[in-house]
Amino acid sequence: MAIDDKEQPQRIGRREVLRVALGAAAGLTAGGVINTSTVAATQGAAATARAAGSASFCKTLKHDASGNVAAAAMDAFEGATASGRIADWERLPVENEIRLVNPLAAYVWDKEPIAAQVIKLPAFPALGSERLAEEALELYWMALLRDVPLWDYERNSLVREAVAELRQTKLNASATPQTLFRLGMPGETEGHWISQFLWMPVPYGAQNQWQQYRVAFRGADFMTRWDEYLKVANGEWPPGIMNHYADLYYLRSGRDVSEYVHWDFCNQAAINAAAILLANPHRPREAWPTSNPYKTSRTMNGFVQFGSGYAQNAMGVVCDLAFKACWQEKWLRHRALRPEEYGALVDRAVRGENTGVHPLIVNSEAVKRVRSKYGSALLPQAYPEGCPPHPAYPSGHATVAGACVTVLKALFDEKRKLRFPLQPTRDGKDWQSLDANLPAPTVGAELNKLATAVAMGRNFAGIHWRSDAWQGLLLGESVATAWLRAEKAKSVEAQQGWLKSFEFTSFAGERVVV
Repeated sequence: MAIDDKEQPQRIGRREVLRVALGAAAGLTAGGVINTSTVAATQGAAATARAAGSASFCKTLKHDASGNVAAAAMDAFEGATASGRIADWERLPVENEIRLVNPLAAYVWDKEPIAAQVIKLPAFPALGSERLAEEALELYWMALLRDVPLWDYERNSLVREAVAELRQTKLNASATPQTLFRLGMPGETEGHWISQFLWMPVPYGAQNQWQQYRVAFRGADFMTRWDEYLKVANGEWPPGIMNHYADLYYLRSGRDVSEYVHWDFCNQAAINAAAILLANPHRPREAWPTSNPYKTSRTMNGFVQFGSGYAQNAMGVVCDLAFKACWQEKWLRHRALRPEEYGALVDRAVRGENTGVHPLIVNSEAVKRVRSKYGSALLPQAYPEGCPPHPAYPSGHATVAGACVTVLKALFDEKRKLRFPLQPTRDGKDWQSLDANLPAPTVGAELNKLATAVAMGRNFAGIHWRSDAWQGLLLGESVATAWLRAEKAKSVEAQQGWLKSFEFTSFAGERVVV
């Protein structure tokens, strides 16, 4: 796997830095909550917060004409995260219509019984690091390739140019047109980029839901001008309008996938996948792995426990847990800047300003092409509003996908081949049987592809980083593992020795036995 994030050292989050600085200077209030009047009064602690937040998410705070946020606003933002007081969040200088997405949800995760068993993520790559520049380079090429059908990558000249430049980086040193923008999980790099679970019909009770979707106009990119960027950065409603084709299409391109994850509810793809895997809920045994005790029971089928009802309900339960874990990482430990904010720094650097970004991205072919096409080096966004108003790292979509897909891999036979796989016709308006020359899709491989599509689809939109996607999947996987462990411990089946374990293949390719 090309990603080495798991080897990065654990480093203290910005919130902890601020808490230590303020606590040492003035003491903590009862319960460890910081009084924000102390934040304003303690100059040294404020300087610490400002330095830590130099590469911080700051959307909706007031930006000047150069894209900078006032130090006082950043200090207030850091102080609010440290205190957790609603009053401090309500005093933030957020003046426009778009508001921060639920930062208070970040404070509840530690109260969850399984939280202590779940990993903490490594530090987000530093602003001036080569690693972040390599991730940005990937995003600029994703933006340039949004409209190329994913099944055409092998024969597209622009894809070949992207691969040639990306192969010069550590992150994508072994990239090929076939593996481009994939994560290297078991079975995920074979066959189509898009998962069967985003193409196959979804059984909804007595209905079949055909997976054709509203897709955005080709070439519809946003926030490529500074006036447009600043409006959105300041929290104003975006001036651009998203137009969609009147017909519905099967997903074909990076833009199509990015629009799917623009409007979905975050566990929608997983709920659909569970429905496809269940197929006929009245005959569930063929789908279960051998670890499910009901697969061989002489008298019973699972339903509420380890059956069809259990699988669907689990998608909501672990989604909730994954969101809470993700929100704590986003708001309290990292508050990482979004790609659009980094793109503003790239544009300023291209024009001669020292913004601290690595020269790899400033001098790249991808940035030259974007600048030639749009007149600026801002990262083209697929959504008029750009990113949602919460920090980048990790991706909420990726964390939820990681949790839900992990549970599905534990509840279903990963090695089983999917029946009746399909692919869209070239115009995307109909379906046909899967190309017989491609590998037969298996449950495990297609679930991994689903996780990639949900996570990297947000990257195709320009709103998340590779680190957001991969580390979000790992966080979700850890949440799901802890949840499965708790479910096993409380079940009658396990207590009486009937359920021996849950088993699945991790995103890193390791066999996990819970």
